[in-house]
Amino acid sequence: MRVLDLGCGSGRDLDSWAVNSSDVTVGLDIEGSRLALAKMRFPNRIYVQGDGEFLPFANESFDRVISAVALPYMNIQKALAEIHRILVPGGGLSLSLHLPSFTIAELLHNAVPRPVPTVFRIYVLANGLLFHCSGKTVGLVKGRTESFQTPRGMRIALKCAGFVSAAFTRAKGIAGERFLVEARKPVIGSSERASQVHRAGRRNPILFARRYHAKSDRNERPRTQSFSLVAVPATYASKCT
Repeated sequence: MRVLDLGCGSGRDLDSWAVNSSDVTVGLDIEGSRLALAKMRFPNRIYVQGDGEFLPFANESFDRVISAVALPYMNIQKALAEIHRILVPGGGLSLSLHLPSFTIAELLHNAVPRPVPTVFRIYVLANGLLFHCSGKTVGLVKGRTESFQTPRGMRIALKCAGFVSAAFTRAKGIAGERFLVEARKPVIGSSERASQVHRAGRRNPILFARRYHAKSDRNERPRTQSFSLVAVPATYASKCT
């Protein structure tokens, strides 16, 4: 199975996500320094530096996408549309997200009474309320985005992105209660071109992912050095506008 760990950070054990050593696992993160650490911790995986809202992979190139608390920091509607695009028909999506209680705790314990953090946490609360009502989020002027998620908001967003069989649960975690989401891309008739892309991906899964290589010296932090072939998609428009 080809699995994308979206927002992989510095790497993590994926046993709790039912990912095993026989799976081809690709970790994607926007921070190159984190990927360098991930490469050292889990060298058998493939690493790609990229943006979750503009995934650098071909259509239908993954069987499953997992993401641990990364989606709350993205434009959710764009990220879900991209995830839908790169999943094969019938492919699965597994997410852990922020509940409103997380944002409230951040506001009360880590922001107030400092003016700038307090204003930002108020924005996050407002963005979460917008997401709850519409399934959409909005970013700040410099592009930074954050929100909390609710079952209602995720149900709307997943439906807009084309996902089905959405299921929501809660579980205890180190940082408090986690909001867990499972969904699938529906199985529909595909064109011969899509079938060819899918078959090519099964023959050579790493064709659709850039290999991340980190090199460093005593005076430099790890940085990206080289990449292998990647199929970069054209701009994808969400079904919900």
